[in-house]
Order: sequence, then structure tokens, then C-alpha cells
Amino acid sequence: MAGKIKIPQCPQCGAVNEYGYCSKCRCRCEMISRDKRQVSDNFTVVDWFSSRSSAGLIVEDTTGKRYPIYMSDVFAHIDGLKLGELTLEETKKGSAYGWKVIVKEAA
Repeated sequence: MAGKIKIPQCPQCGAVNEYGYCSKCRCRCEMISRDKRQVSDNFTVVDWFSSRSSAGLIVEDTTGKRYPIYMSDVFAHIDGLKLGELTLEETKKGSAYGWKVIVKEAA
């Protein structure tokens, strides 16, 4: 593990706030530098997110803590992964053309 990371932290209560404002203390956070952390566990995909600039998955560890992972990192991890047998169906959303996975109903 190498390097440091800059994060916004409340100067009054010490909470780390993603958007740089502490709603509890109603103050602006200051940027601090700390060592990067690592977490190892068995993770489960529980949700996804999308914004104008990126998209990703929300994964949850065995204690219930959630972590957002950017799709570029997910794609690097699943490169070459065999998905098994799937059924794909053509689809068109607006002017975009692609394929979607369909689930066959049991007979």
C-alpha cells in the first residue's frame, strides 16, 4: 500500500464527508491528507450508480459496509470471466442498438 489520499473532513466532529460539507455541524470541511486504506473481505454486489461522468457498482462486505467501485475497475477485474450459458435478445433503446440478457421461464 503506497501513498496518501486527500479527503474532506469536518474540523469540528472529524467526520469524513464526500461532498465537503458537514450537515451535522453545518460547516465546510477541510482537506486533510492520510494514508490510503485497504479492505479485504467477501463482497456482494448490492446496487449500481450512474452519474454524468462515471458509473459503477456498490458492493457490500460481510459486516454490511458498502463501497462504490468504478466500472473501469470492475471491467479490469472481469476481463476474461466466463459467464456461462446465457440467452441474449436484440434490443433498441432510443437510437441505441444492443443486446440484453433474458431469463427463460421454466417449463
